[in-house]
Amino acid sequence: MSAVPLFRTEGIVLRTHPLGEHDRLVALYTRDLGRLTAVARGARRVRSRFGAALELFTWGDAVGFERDGRGLLRLDHFDIRRSFRQIREDLERLAQGARILEAVARLTGERDAHPACFALLVRALRALESQAPERVQLAFTLRLLDLLGHRPRLDRCAGCGRGLGTTDVSFDHATGGVACPACRPAGAAALAPRTLAVLRGLQAAPWEARLAARITPAVEREAATMLDGYLEVLAGSALRAPRFAARTLRAADP
Repeated sequence: MSAVPLFRTEGIVLRTHPLGEHDRLVALYTRDLGRLTAVARGARRVRSRFGAALELFTWGDAVGFERDGRGLLRLDHFDIRRSFRQIREDLERLAQGARILEAVARLTGERDAHPACFALLVRALRALESQAPERVQLAFTLRLLDLLGHRPRLDRCAGCGRGLGTTDVSFDHATGGVACPACRPAGAAALAPRTLAVLRGLQAAPWEARLAARITPAVEREAATMLDGYLEVLAGSALRAPRFAARTLRAADP
């Protein structure tokens, strides 16, 4: 994508890091420019003009520019549209929200706009404020994979192409598809029949139906674990958020 001398766009805060004594490095996922990393000068000062606007999950209007043609973006303003504070203040919502943000951060390209992915992210964060957190994360992940062209193939064997039922089926993270017993590669994870049936149903369902589906916690956990393995293959390395989620939920329910 060409250089961006000045930008104005909606964005969601994916992560931030301290930079020097007073600044922050901010990763945003934006509607018009995709994923961006920018310097927020003075953001760590007590009287910073950014205030609490750069908290994780915050949805706002970003204004910035490129510094001296060097490709380094500077964030000048970030005006809050919605803070999604409820997500940060609830451990379970925070844990699942972290998984959502990491999926976006790891699977999307720098300055590669995808407005449908941005709209999905906003929709998921809105749902995460009040809906079942694990369900929102599962529905989001399946839809994000669809939008990015990585839809898991759950109806036919990735090896031989044979149509499969729900028994004696495994999922191969390397190919992103199910495998029959004859084609099952080493390390492929066996899928419980109910989990596979639920995943197929969720793939075919619209967003609201995905959130309303009746799914047991055990099935949700197995489905999420399967998708985490696939996301790690696509990202090229291990994800941090699932481990953070596990630690957070153990702390919340000793």
